[in-house]
Amino acid sequence: LGNKSITLYDIRAELNSRYKDLRSPFTSANPEELFDTLTKETPETFYIGKMVTATVIGITHKKPQGEQLDQANPVRNDETGLWQCPFCLKNDFPELSDVWNHFDAGACPGQATGVRLRLDNGISGYIHIKNLSDKHVTNPEERVSIGQLIHCRIIKIDVERFSVDCTSKSSDLADKNHEWRPNKDPYYDQESDEKDVRTEQEIKKNKQRQTYIKRVIVHPAFQNISFAEAEKFMVNMDQGEVVIRPSSKGSDHLTITWKVADKIY
Repeated sequence: LGNKSITLYDIRAELNSRYKDLRSPFTSANPEELFDTLTKETPETFYIGKMVTATVIGITHKKPQGEQLDQANPVRNDETGLWQCPFCLKNDFPELSDVWNHFDAGACPGQATGVRLRLDNGISGYIHIKNLSDKHVTNPEERVSIGQLIHCRIIKIDVERFSVDCTSKSSDLADKNHEWRPNKDPYYDQESDEKDVRTEQEIKKNKQRQTYIKRVIVHPAFQNISFAEAEKFMVNMDQGEVVIRPSSKGSDHLTITWKVADKIY
């Protein structure tokens, strides 16, 4: 069964070189191959720019050093009368001396620098505080919490440390400028794609332009309002009542909004 000539070639090679090891020489896996083998990922499934979900497992801090502690300037909250640590932002110190004792005891974890993550495939991730949001963030705990599942985009892969750097900025997640999305294959019809996008944008603009033409109709149930305004208008009305209003289809149409039940029209 199969190609028997291969077996004959193997026999001939062994007879010609009786004690030679005919196996291919062993080569150690490089960091990329080791990463792919252990994570069961490939360059096609795990790449820079990929959108992933990750779980927040911690907040990283940078402890203040000697000179920073000497130049520390604790701030007092005039409303509560309590003092705040300028590094970890803890703000429940009754006296200024308590802040310095906080430093001396080594209890201050330091300024927050980022967020530690765990991806679904088990790889460790990290979001620097500057990549946490488009807005300035001082305390990451105001944006995320331990155990929270967040969406982020991979911006760097360290195969030797089995870790990735990510960003959770809204602008990077939306990626309107296509900075992070993988390149299309050579046969992708980019022209048709752009044409479809323009068509969708025009349809959205036309929908936004559609306005209700105000009508002069003398009827107790008629109102010159939109559907959203009709919902608010009919909140206190009885079940089964209707509101006649202008239609977006033109001046020769009318629309009736009927209250079937509370919050159902």
